[in-house]
Amino acid sequence: MKIPIEPNFRTDPNDYSEEEKVKLKTKGLTEDTIGIYSSFHDLTRDDLEKEVSLIAKSFGIYMEFNRDKMKSNGVKDWIYMVRLPIPGGGPIRPNQWRILDDISNKYTISDAYTGNALPSLKLTTRQAIQFHHVKKKDLPNLIREIAESGFLTINGCGDNIRNTIACPLSRYWIFDANSLARKIANYFRLPLDLYLQVFEIPLTENIQFERESFKYSENLLPRKFKIAIAGVLRTINGKYIIDNCVEVRANDIGIVPLINDDKIVGYQIYVGGSMGENNSYPTFSALGLPIGTVVNDGELLRVLDAIVRIQEEWGDRKNRHWARFKYVVYKMGLEWLRDRVREYSGIQLGKIANVNLTHRELHLGWIDLGDNKWAYGIFVENGRLIDGKNGRIKSMVRYIADNFDNVMFYITPNQHLLITEIDQSQKGKIEAILKEFNYGFRDGKPYSNLRINSIACVGFPTCKLSFTDSERFLPGLIDELERRGWKDIQISIGLSGCVAQCSRPALHPISWVGSGYELYMLKIGGGNGSLGEPLIDWDENSIYLYQVPSNRLADVTEALFELYEKSKDLSEDPGEVFRLLGNKKIIEWLKSHEKTKDLMKPHKFDRKIEGYREYHNLLQKRLEEVSAYG
Repeated sequence: MKIPIEPNFRTDPNDYSEEEKVKLKTKGLTEDTIGIYSSFHDLTRDDLEKEVSLIAKSFGIYMEFNRDKMKSNGVKDWIYMVRLPIPGGGPIRPNQWRILDDISNKYTISDAYTGNALPSLKLTTRQAIQFHHVKKKDLPNLIREIAESGFLTINGCGDNIRNTIACPLSRYWIFDANSLARKIANYFRLPLDLYLQVFEIPLTENIQFERESFKYSENLLPRKFKIAIAGVLRTINGKYIIDNCVEVRANDIGIVPLINDDKIVGYQIYVGGSMGENNSYPTFSALGLPIGTVVNDGELLRVLDAIVRIQEEWGDRKNRHWARFKYVVYKMGLEWLRDRVREYSGIQLGKIANVNLTHRELHLGWIDLGDNKWAYGIFVENGRLIDGKNGRIKSMVRYIADNFDNVMFYITPNQHLLITEIDQSQKGKIEAILKEFNYGFRDGKPYSNLRINSIACVGFPTCKLSFTDSERFLPGLIDELERRGWKDIQISIGLSGCVAQCSRPALHPISWVGSGYELYMLKIGGGNGSLGEPLIDWDENSIYLYQVPSNRLADVTEALFELYEKSKDLSEDPGEVFRLLGNKKIIEWLKSHEKTKDLMKPHKFDRKIEGYREYHNLLQKRLEEVSAYG
């Protein structure tokens, strides 16, 4: 039975969801009509009123509860995650890092890798910092102390423009993606007055009100909205190439610089990317599509303003599962959107350019910045900066911040940490510090290729959306695969605790997405501009490996490794190998494999299958439009 995707575009206010009605009450986060201040400062209860908890997300605060304790005793132990957006990932000066590190030591704990409840800083794929396991009584102080660093948590979450991400090292060559990210983030920042009042943040020279900014409607945007900027990388032979470390097409809007004669001559804009899905309704993950080009920063900002206003006006405000911008793009089409952009901005987008987005730099190890300056990229497993099995890396970064006033820190879009502005004369000292704090080893063994290239989101026990473990599970999975002899395989694994897929798992050749407690669904074939998808047999209308028990993931992953090894003459890219083989051959292989054949039972899941079927139908139409504008 076909289940259609039918967004309610330009929603009648009578049909608004409850979330929309709550947002309207605050008139675009300018009026405290629902008791936001009193709820945050009421210490007689550990949670927030439901309406306040919805609005709190735009202030960078998620109300959560410890999922482990809930499973063991049925009691909700209320905790909070505070997300600090840092446009472009930085720069973070040493004195700012010290403030943020002190905050984590005072207010956070993490049981992600240890039962000792150590403090941590969580680096995210959106170049933000998260503080986990914060208690309600500490929230006002924590928010105020963050403000002392010059950063603010507003726009960290919520139905608004989220943190604008950008390739962090691009600024050292011909394109300052970092400055552009901060310019865009400042333009789309939410109104500040109510935020400052709720947390009693004093006005200082660190807090600036933008003269020109986006005017959010009284109920903000229909859903979260993400913008990413690709960078430029100088190769060893002196050529400049696009660095797609941000996975630009996974965002609502992607921006890619156009290079001609070693100069930036404009930007290509991509629209409609998003990883999130919903298991209760037909939905789909999607990659953004090119819509056209602009010639300078001024035109770019006007077009961004227009696109966000189109989503604000047209996006579904009744059905949150269809409220992301990708549904406007894929259902209404690129020609329609180009016309609306011209109508809203007065700018006629230029022809679509042929751009190569296959290079994705992780920014790890030593990087020559030129002029006797260096950067060092620190591998932070799953973004959890903590003292533990991977060495005392949290203490190591703090030691560097305490003793090197000239360096700058940047968070990468792959949850790692860059130290830049290192003088040539300081390289030896940095290397000695890395060794002293046991960086580069897990349980005494050097990091493997498989570990370095793989990634997970937070998952259990803190993320309220997660179905199961993610960052607590992936290191152990890789331990087991290394034990089986796969440490050097040139494949990466993406893992997410739920269908929100914050770690962008489907952009890896093999990915696992939480589908229940200690259960995971396989997605296969991602990478190099392609999106991994469930293992669907379209002829029999079934999904295979929809709910694989956690203790069997190593078996399935190893079987897929073996299939890749025997088929890699098809391509140098693992994701392409799986795509060229096709689902039928992959299913046949796994059905015949001793370690996986007992798992290969078809799963009828119409909503998931129909969501992807509609995506493919719509994608074909949209690609025809791309071809027409190219």
